[in-house]
Amino acid sequence: AGEPILNYRQNFYVVRLADTYLMEAEALGGTGARAQALLDAVRARVGLPSVPVSLQAIYRERRLELAGEGHRFFDLVRTGRAAEFLSDEGFVPGKHEILPIPYRETENTIIEQNPQYQ
Repeated sequence: AGEPILNYRQNFYVVRLADTYLMEAEALGGTGARAQALLDAVRARVGLPSVPVSLQAIYRERRLELAGEGHRFFDLVRTGRAAEFLSDEGFVPGKHEILPIPYRETENTIIEQNPQYQ
């Protein structure tokens, strides 16, 4: 069971080489020979041809390569595109970028809940 909006729960994390390649290509701004080589390496693994590197190409490749692994929601939030893609699912800008703190963590402590969740 899990929240379909978050691509289902993960109880453990596995970092895949393709994920690190795409993160580095994105960190390089989606330009340059190194970013192109990283994107090509991910696509070549599954027999796909090269495409010109850009941030949009990297975002698309992350969506395809990491489908079902629980990265999509966090990728959209991190890149500021969550409101655009998730508004039909009830995403509220300024609220859903920050996850709520479980009640038992705030009980009898000085930790305060995200004001949007009170």
